[in-house]
Amino acid sequence: MFFRRIWFNATHVALLFLLSVLSSIGNAQDGVLGWDKRVVHGTLDNGFRYYLFDSRQEKDTPKGLTLANLVVLSGAIDEEKDQLGVAHMVEHMVFHESDDLPNGVRKAFTDMGFKQGRDFNAMTNSENTRYMVNLKNSTPERLNSVLDIYQQIAFHAQIKASSLDKERLIIQEEWRGKLSHRSRINDEKKALLRVGSLYPERPVIGTQASIKHTPADKLQAFYKDWYAPNNMALVLFSPMDVKALEAKIKRTFGDEPARVLPRRHPKDPELDDQLKIGQLNDAGSKVNRVAFLYRFKSELSHTDEGRRDGLIDYMTRNLLTQQIRRQRGVLPEHVRALSSTKGAVSPNVAILGFSVNVDEGFHAAGLQSLIQELVRINSQGFSQSDFDEVYEKVIETAKRNKTAAKSRGTIWSVKMVEAVTSDKIVHDPEESNNRILRLVESISLADVNARLGQWLSSSDRILYTQAVGGKDINLGTMKDVDGIFNRMKERHLAPLEIEQKVIERQLPKVAKTGSIALINRDETLGVSHWSLSNGDKLTLLDPRILAEKYDVVSSDESKHSSYFSAMSSAGYHVVKGSTWAEQIAVQMSQATGVYGWTAEEFQKWRTEQKVLLSSKQKAQSLAYRGAVDNGVFENLLNLYHVNQTLPNINADVYDRVMMSMKRNAGISVERPIEVFSKHLAVARFGDTDLAPTLSILEPLSLEALEALRQKQVALPVQYFIVSRLPEDEVTRLVSRYLASIPRDTAAYSESDYETTPVLQREGQLTVDVSLNTEPKAEYRLYAYDSVEWTPEAALQLTYLGERLETKLKQRLRSEVQGVYSVRVDLELNKDTDRAELKIQYSSSPARLDDLARMTEMVLLELSSMVTEEWTNDVYEAFIDVEKSRLNNAFDATLVHRIELSEVYFGDTSYLHNMEKLTSALTLNKLKLMAERLTFKDRVTGLYRPIVE
Repeated sequence: MFFRRIWFNATHVALLFLLSVLSSIGNAQDGVLGWDKRVVHGTLDNGFRYYLFDSRQEKDTPKGLTLANLVVLSGAIDEEKDQLGVAHMVEHMVFHESDDLPNGVRKAFTDMGFKQGRDFNAMTNSENTRYMVNLKNSTPERLNSVLDIYQQIAFHAQIKASSLDKERLIIQEEWRGKLSHRSRINDEKKALLRVGSLYPERPVIGTQASIKHTPADKLQAFYKDWYAPNNMALVLFSPMDVKALEAKIKRTFGDEPARVLPRRHPKDPELDDQLKIGQLNDAGSKVNRVAFLYRFKSELSHTDEGRRDGLIDYMTRNLLTQQIRRQRGVLPEHVRALSSTKGAVSPNVAILGFSVNVDEGFHAAGLQSLIQELVRINSQGFSQSDFDEVYEKVIETAKRNKTAAKSRGTIWSVKMVEAVTSDKIVHDPEESNNRILRLVESISLADVNARLGQWLSSSDRILYTQAVGGKDINLGTMKDVDGIFNRMKERHLAPLEIEQKVIERQLPKVAKTGSIALINRDETLGVSHWSLSNGDKLTLLDPRILAEKYDVVSSDESKHSSYFSAMSSAGYHVVKGSTWAEQIAVQMSQATGVYGWTAEEFQKWRTEQKVLLSSKQKAQSLAYRGAVDNGVFENLLNLYHVNQTLPNINADVYDRVMMSMKRNAGISVERPIEVFSKHLAVARFGDTDLAPTLSILEPLSLEALEALRQKQVALPVQYFIVSRLPEDEVTRLVSRYLASIPRDTAAYSESDYETTPVLQREGQLTVDVSLNTEPKAEYRLYAYDSVEWTPEAALQLTYLGERLETKLKQRLRSEVQGVYSVRVDLELNKDTDRAELKIQYSSSPARLDDLARMTEMVLLELSSMVTEEWTNDVYEAFIDVEKSRLNNAFDATLVHRIELSEVYFGDTSYLHNMEKLTSALTLNKLKLMAERLTFKDRVTGLYRPIVE
């Protein structure tokens, strides 16, 4: 079950809006565009709708994949006062008995080989309920079976009281699992933003009381009212015979008579001319924030005038986001992070919000700054030059989308479902983008400035604050706030910030070139080993040799991409020094990009060159990785060269990052779950800091961190390159950009830079605390066994972990209805040679001890879970996964495997034996691995509510 999101990322919203700005329902008359002709759609006589896309039209679609969605166009907003949570409860109950499936829909799906959560699932939100099936290896017979099951869900669920009593426990645990600081804050925010509507009064999951006590007849009534064919739609993305499928849909869903639907509740809030003032009061808050929002009508129109309005909205939003970003630079001290967002709170009401973060005690200053920027932007408006840029962006995007949107792959399924649930359609990309190009010609700067003024003069407004620890903040009354607006309007405000021109930078040329010498070569693998004149080593792999061996036809992208990684022993878990300092130095270096460049200059270069070099520091290693088009491979190596030869940190990066960390370290609020996590960390690893404290941060001057960077880059490096470029070209680039990096082994050596692995301690400990302020308990288990890393052992543990999770879910959820969500993670840590197990779930406090004992029992049964039938399934599944991996990401897979082979074996044996991985998936070998896993070294965590 998912809640509908109402607080949007501005950039994502803007891009999505442009793509959907012409979405509406209708025929190609009076300016209304129709459905893309590749979508076959229709309505049965009883009102049941269907939307079909033959996936064979998309060349990049996984072969044989069907994505089937049954949508019921009703959700929590359609409930009555005495039906809270019923829409969601019905979603659960339709998986139980039905007329033709007395053993239940869930069993029918599992009998087809489906796994719940992976192959079939369901979700409910405020507006609709959706049932989803991912069918692999589609055949007409298997697809027909899915449709038959969907028919039982749609029209023939029995919803028995006896089954409901069992399912209540699952739903209660789902409700309990969502109890957290984050959900409380989110609920408070939704109630503020949707004030005046039914949304806050109709929580999707219901209440604890409604889940416990709502009788089955209430669910049956909702099911009868809303699960009507004229309130449903079937969306299929599948390799299909469309005519045969249409006939099957008519036979399967056409006999159920249409019904008169109950009168729907209004979804839109009632807008007024008042300022609503509120506060997010949660005691776990670690943020000081002021937000000001406008609500206004935003109704969908199917006419060209309506589409033009949509384009004006998009352009205004784009310009506003850009201007807000510029204004961040003129905020006063103690006020920061000015941002804006635009989204929908209901089908026909939009919201435009602005916020700032402030230091403790500066909420009033934050409100002053926020209002000043709103008045400044509203009164001055956007410039012609900025408008011209966004105008061109619309045109360029529309032209590009004419062809790009024709190849959507499985995104077709997502877009069709979105269209059905939002009462829109998926247009032909050429027609819709041609319409955009025609309509945009009539839009001027005056239009977007008028729209901005319309938004910022909306009378329905919301002001809310958030303070660390939930502290009360009083910013006055509506009259006081309006007074600030009036005073700001009378002031002579400075002009709006203009876009600063970003200098086009080029990486410095490398004057001094090193040398490279061949050590050995393996012609059968296309692998060669090289020694660099600065002491570094290189393993170079030409993937064409192995591609021929494994009969892999690589994609065009793989054929024209090169992969690079550089690994050293500069880990953070140092014996001497500060582990936090080591991590902060690497993070600030990454944020610096190229020393001496501004962040904007580096971002511009990186975007234009399409080069990204990422870093990942672990306890005992530091790795840099990048994958680029062959044409810019030289730039990638040059960027790494600069990173290593100019390991300085920009002063502004240091100031910004350090200020943020010190601010966070100074917050005294500690949530109960954080206290629990700290106790667990101490039990596992001994004394430890989960976050840097002020005492750790204070000594870390810019000079000290740059000295650490000098030490990190002085250590020798092992390089791995997988590329189809000619070998002489690669070695020439390596000589110039990698062999010329000085490694100051005289000043620093690997023995000086001593690190240790982060290891959980031996023995058994239990952390049992009663701290939770919510009525739920949580279980954690962290355990390990010593297992030497090999590819085969890692593969075996992956599948044993999946098996353990399935059995735990079966025992704890299906058999005793004790938990809603069980998460199991079992993996072989290649850095510690340990099989590490993590189990996590939440439960009723009264059942925690029993469930913990049951978990221990299931762990003891691990070897008995390894059956011949399961082993055969695992074997077949891995063959499919490996085939897909090699066909779709062959070169990237080789990078990972050559690294593992060289680092852990010191040779190329992994590449020689890739085809033998399946030999690890036999009944005897899997059972032997399961039998050796005792997990006697463990830390168990029990997190209970406060005892009153």
